[in-house]
Amino acid sequence: MQKINRPTNYDWDGFAIKLYLDDQGDWLAHLEELPNVSAFGDTPESALDELYVAWEGMKECYRDDGEPIPKASACV
Repeated sequence: MQKINRPTNYDWDGFAIKLYLDDQGDWLAHLEELPNVSAFGDTPESALDELYVAWEGMKECYRDDGEPIPKASACV
């Protein structure tokens, strides 16, 4: 598996993160205001790394489609 290089001080563009352990023992992470941007992993760190990949990929899709990238309500 390839190591994900999530920046240490990544601020998630102002979005709050929900991180929790589910009933099957997987760590789930998602952006609270955008729950469809989510990921899971065996550890909290791996779930956050995967969430980073998911969120960066979503932002790339917004840019490719000429759509504005959603902003966290705290940043508006």
